[in-house]
Amino acid sequence: MTRSLGRARAVSVTLIVVLAITVFAASSALAGHLSDWTHDHSDAGVPPRPSGLAGLNDVFGPRCSDKANNARSWWPHADTDPFGAGKYVFYHTYLARNIGFNVRNHLNAAHRDGALYPGIGGYNCRLIAGSTSWSVHSWGAAIDTNWQRNPRFQTHWNGKGIDGTNYGTYIPDVWRGGFPGHRFFWGLNWDSAPDPMHFQYVTDY
Repeated sequence: MTRSLGRARAVSVTLIVVLAITVFAASSALAGHLSDWTHDHSDAGVPPRPSGLAGLNDVFGPRCSDKANNARSWWPHADTDPFGAGKYVFYHTYLARNIGFNVRNHLNAAHRDGALYPGIGGYNCRLIAGSTSWSVHSWGAAIDTNWQRNPRFQTHWNGKGIDGTNYGTYIPDVWRGGFPGHRFFWGLNWDSAPDPMHFQYVTDY
């Protein structure tokens, strides 16, 4: 009888230890999810934003250059297939830390990748649609986000994400404005041709 009780206690203690280790490991993994990440609001993380074509050229250099698409980060739903695995989005090296570290990690750390919807793109050596002016994308200084739900000329932001949740203006708020915004100009603010998908790192152009 005493021997049986001893064995039962030993088994119980072993199970408790195993369970504790499992719970600890799981909680550590959760706690470790970007737990050491913080926004970089230094000049490297959020560099000065130029104004006008002259400022755009001065800061970003020639359009369609090597630097214009020499930085990248992986974005789920960047491909237009809702069930796609995502792809790299390319942009200018001047914005490498702001986009790839600040914006992308902000979404990931907050577990808000579900707020993204198919259609995310950066560098593109092209003119503005229906215009003879060059697009800010050709300098690698603009990102289009969730364009399938937020086409050009739409006068509001559709915040419904890939998971069906309505995130409101969560995505625009990460790009623009005050904390945690990262100083991008939002194309929705253009009166003549609102462009809710569009976030660019220059004003007055």
